Amino acid sequence: MNASTRLLWLAVILIFSLMVAAAAALLSRAGGDGPAAAMFKGGASFGATVLVLFAIFYFATAGS
Repeated sequence: MNASTRLLWLAVILIFSLMVAAAAALLSRAGGDGPAAAMFKGGASFGATVLVLFAIFYFATAGS
């Protein structure tokens, strides 16, 4: 896999993680949490999503 393909996958992973984080923050805010707690939960979900997707990407490409 060449560098441009990896960069494209990185962009997809980051955009998807941002969407998950925004959804988590909005749902948290709609559930009655304050703005700081909602941002904290959004940030945590972003980090977790990026970590899981990077692990899946590494496993799928066999570390190549």
